[in-house]
Amino acid sequence: MASESAFNKRLTEETKMDKVEGLLEHFNLPPKAIDFIRANQRIIQIAIAILVVAVVFWSLYGSYREKIQEESSSALAAALQSGPETKADELRAVVDNYGNSSSALWARVELAHLDMKNGNFGDASKKYEALLPDVKSSNPLYPLVLFSLAQSLEGDKKFQEAFSKYDLLKDIKGYENIAYVSMGRLEEAQGNLAKAISIYNNFILSMGDDPSFSQARSEINAKVARLKARQ
Repeated sequence: MASESAFNKRLTEETKMDKVEGLLEHFNLPPKAIDFIRANQRIIQIAIAILVVAVVFWSLYGSYREKIQEESSSALAAALQSGPETKADELRAVVDNYGNSSSALWARVELAHLDMKNGNFGDASKKYEALLPDVKSSNPLYPLVLFSLAQSLEGDKKFQEAFSKYDLLKDIKGYENIAYVSMGRLEEAQGNLAKAISIYNNFILSMGDDPSFSQARSEINAKVARLKARQ
């Protein structure tokens, strides 16, 4: 019985090995590759397990991020549609609950806009200033935040700081006109008519013969003529 038991055990082991060898040879792997797989079978199994776990985790994380994105967008939309009594609180709730989302970023912008609307220029400028490091210069939101910051500083009578922000804005395509006009307006407000004229003339020179600036060119020329008449 003992010899029969040993014989059965040996036969079973050989049968399993035959199956493994048949599977490996089915892929036409070279003998060295087969030997390597046999020698590192445990490590390969662990690596495959880690890979499977990583794929599953990434899939679940993607679903979670998608869910958060949908929830944050809905929360932002609801906050924007709320009444003036609750809008600020609901926007702050979006920021608190979805801090790393694009919806939270927009909620912060809207909170700063509310301060601007209510004449709280100092609070608005602080909010816009805090937003800038979180918005890449390539983001379409960046010039909007920069322009709003300049406006809030101007509203707070911090003309030099506002001027520096408008000066940055003038180098962004599509915002040249509003930046130069704002810089000239700041100088006018401080009675620096010669500087205002110089800024407007610089804008005219920067426009060149670009036909898209034809209307702006006429408006700036009219401003320059008006200021020269006041000198």
